[in-house]
Amino acid sequence: RDLKNMETAFKDLDDAVIPTEEPFGEIKDGRKVKRFTFTNKNNITVRIISYGATITDILMPDKNGVILDISLGFDTAAEYEDRHTKIGAALGRITERLKGAKFTIDGVEYNVSANEGQNQVHGGFYGFDSKLFDAKIKGNKVEMTYVSPDGEEGFPGELTSVISFQLTNENELILDYRATTTKATPINLSNHVYFNLEGHKAGKNGDHLISVFSDTYVPIDEALLPKGDGELATVNGTIFDFQNPTLVRKVINDFIVSCYSFGDRGTRKHVARLENPTNGRYIDVFTTEPGLDVYFSSRMKPNLYGKDGAMYGPFEDGGVCLIPMQLPSGINMPNFPDTILRPEEIYTQRTIYKFGVK
Repeated sequence: RDLKNMETAFKDLDDAVIPTEEPFGEIKDGRKVKRFTFTNKNNITVRIISYGATITDILMPDKNGVILDISLGFDTAAEYEDRHTKIGAALGRITERLKGAKFTIDGVEYNVSANEGQNQVHGGFYGFDSKLFDAKIKGNKVEMTYVSPDGEEGFPGELTSVISFQLTNENELILDYRATTTKATPINLSNHVYFNLEGHKAGKNGDHLISVFSDTYVPIDEALLPKGDGELATVNGTIFDFQNPTLVRKVINDFIVSCYSFGDRGTRKHVARLENPTNGRYIDVFTTEPGLDVYFSSRMKPNLYGKDGAMYGPFEDGGVCLIPMQLPSGINMPNFPDTILRPEEIYTQRTIYKFGVK
C-alpha cells in the first residue's frame, strides 16, 4: 500500500505544473518583490507577484494557436505601488463596499477607514492590494501570507491570511484562501483580476459574451451599497439578466457593478462564463462563495498606461472583472449571511478560473 501511495504521489508530481521564482524589483521602502511563473503543457502561462498577491499576466492561445496576454497589468513593481489601482490584486480585509465605514460585533462598534465618501471600499486606503506578502513555492503551488495587525484600517484582531495559487494541466487557475484571527472581525477576501480575451491592450471589451448562472442579484443604491437591510431581486426583465450569453456592448454603458447571488457558501458552483466568439477564448468561473461581482471597468481612470505600452480606460478600453465574494456589506445587512470570522474558526474559500478555447 505504501509503495502504491508513493507511485501515486510521484505521478501527481509528474502531472503537476511547478512554478518558478525570480526577482521583480522593489517597492519604495526597499523591500524586494518576487514574481512566480507557471506554464502548463497547453501553453498557458500565469505570473503572480508578491506585492498585493497580484496576478500580473495570463497568456493563453486562441483557436488558431495565437498566444496573447488576457489580463490587464503593469510592467514594474513601482507602477503597481504608485498607481494603486487594485488591478489583478488581492482584496481584503473585505471586498466591495462597507456601509458607513463602521460595524458592530458583540455590542462593540468599530469605525474603519472611509476611503469612498462615508463608506469603505475594498478594505480601506491601503488594503491587501498594497501589501507585500511573504511568498514561497510549496510543491506545485505558490503560497502568499500576509499578517494584518490588530487595528489596521480600523479592523479588530490580528488577521493571518494565506492565499495559494496553482495552475493545472486542465487549464485551471486555482486560488485557495485561508485565514484566522485573534478577535472577531469581518472578512471577505477575493481578487480583482481584469480580463480581456482580445488581449490586454486591444480594448473592444464590448465584443465579449457574458453568462452569469443566477436569476438573483443585489439591488444597489446611488452609493453602490445594497438597498435597505440587504435585498435580493430577480434579474428577469432587467439589464442584469445574463442567464443566457449576452453581448457586453449591449449593457456596458448602463451597468456600473452588480453582485449576483448563488445561495449557499462552501460548495463549488459554476457561476459564470466569459467568452470571445471571434477568437474562441473563454473563461469559466467556479467558486465556493455565495456571490459574484461583475464589473466592466466603468470607473477605471482614463489614459492609464499599462503593460507593453498599452493604454487602458473605462468601459471598452478596460477589462471585465468576475469577482467571487460573500454578499457586499454583509456585516451591516441583517438579511444577508454574516461575514464575521471568530478566533475559533478558520475562513476558507476556493475560486477557479478555467481557461478554454472553442
